[in-house]
Amino acid sequence: MSELEPKKAIALEQYKEVKASRRHYSSLRFALFPVYFVVQFGLVQLALKETTDALLFPELIMPICGLLLTYVFWTIESRITIYYKDLEKIGDNLEEYLGFDHRMMVNYSKQTILSNTKLSIKIVYGVFLLYWFAVLIMTLFFK
Repeated sequence: MSELEPKKAIALEQYKEVKASRRHYSSLRFALFPVYFVVQFGLVQLALKETTDALLFPELIMPICGLLLTYVFWTIESRITIYYKDLEKIGDNLEEYLGFDHRMMVNYSKQTILSNTKLSIKIVYGVFLLYWFAVLIMTLFFK
């Protein structure tokens, strides 16, 4: 086995780092999603809880917290998507430069909702966004 020329050796190390970063952001996306659900369902439970306890947030604060949390997690998801796309592009260029026969960084088809992770996650965030807007409107105008 011959040694790689220095530029290709550096490119191979960069490729390994790109793959590790890509795995990291993919894992982060799916690690954040359950945290989002736990926080949202906790807020929903508090919002639906009927009590005279003065320590609970007023009814108006709950939907605002839900909207803000949805915004924060949606923003994190959007940034992860940007990083992930950049890593795919860099990885694809490195695979081409290194002459890989089997390319792993190509963009896979996202033609349907079942094969589009970003869209699926955004739909979930959108549903929670609509829910908290509805709760806020109900609190402001119908109570």
